[in-house]
This record gives sequence, structure tokens and C-alpha cells, in this order.
Amino acid sequence: MRQGYALVLLAHCLRRFDGERTLAAVYHLFSGKKSAQTLQDSRWFRLEPFFGTWKNVTMAELETAVRELTERRLAAPGGNRTYRLTEAGKQWLDGREMSLPRHLNGWRYHDIDRLFWQRLSLVGQTLSNLVYGRRFTPICRDERTLEWVKQYLLANGSRQTLTASFYEELIRLLEAVSEEEATVFTLRLTSAARIGWTAEQIAAYLQTDALYVQFQFRNVLHYMMTEAEAGRAPLMAELMAGLAPVQLTQSARKTYEWLQKGKTVEEIAKFRRLKRSTVEDHIVEIAANVPGFSIAPFVADGKAVSIQAAARALGTRKLKDIREALGGAASYFEIRLVLAKEVGRWMN
Repeated sequence: MRQGYALVLLAHCLRRFDGERTLAAVYHLFSGKKSAQTLQDSRWFRLEPFFGTWKNVTMAELETAVRELTERRLAAPGGNRTYRLTEAGKQWLDGREMSLPRHLNGWRYHDIDRLFWQRLSLVGQTLSNLVYGRRFTPICRDERTLEWVKQYLLANGSRQTLTASFYEELIRLLEAVSEEEATVFTLRLTSAARIGWTAEQIAAYLQTDALYVQFQFRNVLHYMMTEAEAGRAPLMAELMAGLAPVQLTQSARKTYEWLQKGKTVEEIAKFRRLKRSTVEDHIVEIAANVPGFSIAPFVADGKAVSIQAAARALGTRKLKDIREALGGAASYFEIRLVLAKEVGRWMN
């Protein structure tokens, strides 16, 4: 079942997109493209857990996977490079969706999970070797991480106490996930006794798919980060210090700052030397991600209600279809903004 895990991941996305987005949208989702459209898609279609979680995916891999799904009659092509799962495909996926990572939160952690892992793995390796009084070569060579871990250990006093607490917290967190997930995560760790394994080595050991192993590992990592932010894993929270999740792209944050100063879309476009459409993209991104952000200055309440009603009646998020249903009375920007705000309320 886990061989060819790319098929499961792709099928899940195709089910959620349901023919409303192309294969390129799946590629941008997994690779974490920070465009307004991809950010919106990940939330509109409830695929935010997977955003930026398969950064090295290629279009060739996805094309191979969709071709296999099609040949097996699990998916059928539509127009403009879109695909939908067939009824057989939905049944096939129903029996495999349990393999999808339930703690994954790429939307929140895709930019910082690598740095968190570097800190965690290097702290674990260092404490393990210090306890045994051994010299070692750091598993991580990133200068920022090396300096951070050095300062962290110097500030934490007793190495024995920290080692015991670190071990106990890791064990407690790993006991909360499946045995397979715990095994994958543990095999990735480097200690005084052994070098951490790669995803490919673990896949060979467990006789499974390397991509599946990668997602299992990231699933555990995101679970630990979630527990840290919730205050249930204090040592993991210390390792996350300064790694605040970014909910807005840098450019959108600048636009948000101008909006908070009372500037209009036209003024912001002029000040920042941007196209109006780019500023509008930023506002849609802000509406989806910032709780309490009001869209009233950009779309009248009555029109917003009409857009919501049309989207629900049609059962679609295709902007063109919604606009046609409204007789062209709403702009694409207004429709995108209302849909983004609606998803933002649901998520937040």
C-alpha cells in the first residue's frame, strides 16, 4: 500500500481540487510557492497541511503519477490539464487516506521545520556525546545552528539534568504517535552510538517508500512543534525560540502595514511601485490569514452576501462561474476577497 506514496498524495489533492485546478497547482502546493493563488488554493481546498512539504517535487514526478492513476482508471482527465478522481479512484483512496499524516502542518511550519530539526538533532547529538565524554563531528554544519546550540547549552547549566529532561520529553512525545512514526523519527537521530539514517535507508529497513518515510518524519516533527507552541513540551519550545511561523509573505506584510496606516490600494501601489493587481493579491492573502481583518472597505456587505450565496449554490470556487452567476456585478478581486475571508474565518 505504501509503495508509490506519490499516488496517494496526488490522489488526495485531486479529490480536494475536484477538477477546479490544474496539475501545476498541485506542484506549486507541495513545493510551497508563495504566490497569492497558491496560498489561497491551499486554504480554499483545505490542503494547507501539505503546503511546502515536498519541496523537491518535480512536475515530471507528478505527471508520471497522474499518468499511472489515469491508466488504472483511478483518475480521468478534464479540460486544461485538470483531473478528477473516478468513483473507483475515490474508493481506492478511501482505503489509503489513513496513511496521510494527521499532524502535518506545512502551512504553519514549512519555513521553520528544517531549522527546528537542526537544533533538535544537534542538541541530542551533543548531549549524547558529552554524557559519554566523547569527541564528535557535528551532524549539522550550519553556522547559525552551531552557535545557537552552543549558547543554549552554556545557558542550561547541568548537562546531566538537561540530558535526562530532554530524553524524557522526547520519549513522552514519541509515545503519543504511532510505533512506525516513532521508529522513523528515532532512526533519523544521531547519538554517540550511531549516525542518523537517511529516508532512503529507513525505507529500505522498513521495506516501504522513501517518500512515505519523509512524510512520516515531518509529521512527527510538526507534532512536536505543535505541542511546543501549546505549552505542552517546554524543551521543544526552547528549541523553537526565535522561529516564529510566518503567516504572510514579506511583501504582503508591507502592504498590511500601509493598510493599517489608512492608505488606499491606489496609494499603496504608487508608494511601493507595484501593480494594483499585486496589491489586491496581498489584500486577499491578508484576509485569509489575519483574524479580524475587515474586508468592508473593499466590498460592500450586500455584495459579499451575494458572492457567498452564489459560491454555495454553485458548489464551486471557480471565479469565472461565480462572476457569471452574479451577472458580472462583482469583480474578480471582490469574489476572491470574500472567499478568502470565509476560509479565514473557518480556519481561525
